Amino acid sequence: MSPGSTKKTGLAIDIRASLEADIDNGALLPGDVLDERKLADRFGVSRTPVREAIQQLAMAGQVEIVPRQGIFVARMSISELRAMFELLAEMEASCAKLAARRMQEPWRQMMLDSMELCLQLSAGDDLVAYGQANADFHEAIYQGCCNRFLAEQVRMARRRTQSYRRNPFQLPGRMRQSALDHQLIANAIIAGDEDAAVRAMIEHIAVSGKGFAEFISTLPESMLASHDVAYPSSRRTR
Repeated sequence: MSPGSTKKTGLAIDIRASLEADIDNGALLPGDVLDERKLADRFGVSRTPVREAIQQLAMAGQVEIVPRQGIFVARMSISELRAMFELLAEMEASCAKLAARRMQEPWRQMMLDSMELCLQLSAGDDLVAYGQANADFHEAIYQGCCNRFLAEQVRMARRRTQSYRRNPFQLPGRMRQSALDHQLIANAIIAGDEDAAVRAMIEHIAVSGKGFAEFISTLPESMLASHDVAYPSSRRTR
């Protein structure tokens, strides 16, 4: 590979990381348009590394390239969201099961520390701080399960649903319930109770029935895909 090709590949990786961060933090929402020319101007590069970054995102399912219409942040339909949350719950439960069997330091302490922090923060209203503590708690379990292939898949599933779960803790009582769920999960893992860890994690992650309907009702229609309706031709006004 020539030095020029190596440099372009490195640029593409950096651009992909920046766009992933934009999707994760809500700067880019499902259905938003990605314009190659504007992105090239933004990053001060040619369109080649931008196109490569977009292809990588498309392969990961985060971007959809629609022939003759454009490039969009991927959206999911209601049925796809339900299926993704079912998958996420099962994978998170598998991580908790293996963590109950295998977890060692430093992940055990990281899990306990983040659990305690979640309990403390749940009494306040700092959504950002709680969101980070929540992410740390789950990451400790991914690491503690000692199965990097499973951990990679669950992180990918969480990334695919991140835009739809941007502020789940703003609902009344949700932070407190989440923190209490963490306590149940952590206690089961520390006790080595695999079955209890699985049950607690599925209860924590699963969104079903009335809860799923309420969750869907909070989402703008523009974020939900309909396979019978094409993407808009330009970025919507938010």
